[in-house]
Amino acid sequence: MPDLILHQYADSPFSEKIRALFGYKGLAYKSVDIPPIMPKPDLTALTGGYRRTPVMQQGADIFCDTALIAKVIESEKGEPSIFGGPRSAQAVAAARWADSEFFRVCVGLVFQPAAVAANPRFADSKAAEAFIKDRAAFTAGSPGLATPLPRAEAVFREHLGAMEETLLTQDFLGGSSPDVSDFSHWHCCWFVHRQAVLRHYFETFPAVSAWLERMQRFSDEPVATPMSGAEAIEVARSSDPAAIDEPQIDPLLNIDAEASVQVMPTDYGFQAVTGQLLVVDDNRIIVARQDPQAGQLHVHFPRYGFEVSLTGEST
Repeated sequence: MPDLILHQYADSPFSEKIRALFGYKGLAYKSVDIPPIMPKPDLTALTGGYRRTPVMQQGADIFCDTALIAKVIESEKGEPSIFGGPRSAQAVAAARWADSEFFRVCVGLVFQPAAVAANPRFADSKAAEAFIKDRAAFTAGSPGLATPLPRAEAVFREHLGAMEETLLTQDFLGGSSPDVSDFSHWHCCWFVHRQAVLRHYFETFPAVSAWLERMQRFSDEPVATPMSGAEAIEVARSSDPAAIDEPQIDPLLNIDAEASVQVMPTDYGFQAVTGQLLVVDDNRIIVARQDPQAGQLHVHFPRYGFEVSLTGEST
């Protein structure tokens, strides 16, 4: 099988989720450092416009959204499993909540004035202005990513309290070993905890702090080999997408196979990817697209959190 290639940048919280998961699995991968703001020409050649971070590549197959990326990693190396616990349904639901609602709470904390003032990224006024402009374009048409600070602090403390109660009696949210919920909670808490000015939020939660140390060990595992964006494009161009043995199209969509469609997230990041529809079932959306640099590609999305429509139609 082709190598797994993670397109990411160092302080991306969702990239941290996947870096830690690779470490937990002990699964080697290639890592392409991408810019934190647009333009991202090499990544755009692969995704066709999807711009959330990270993206994972395997040959000419491109995987978007960490919920799907985690499943692909699990299929590559099933043990130790993050989906096989006795409460797998609850773990998936908790992971979805953490990736959406809890993440917005953490964004509200990270972008409060005291944290922004202490963040090296914003020391350069031009860099700060470029970042703010980029994120405004990224969230255009959505309610935005950040929860207002008073509510963010209250929800964060309440949820850390609930985590504390769980972690007083077990090492991980999933029990004696981590499940998918641990990794979704990890990247949210990491996003806050990595800033020294915000660590006071964790001071009254010693069990959560100990859990953070356990999760950090997975992220510290040296399993990544650097790769350039140009090398990743060459991998795609010289590969064929994985064969789809039994293509399925949800009949309720009333869209024919190979129709020209666009795929977009339902919450934010409304940058459409256009291609020919290959699969849309309960789990996944797959479109085929041709890129002048990267060649023939299959771009994969989870069904949850994404909409597919005929090109030119509103989602």
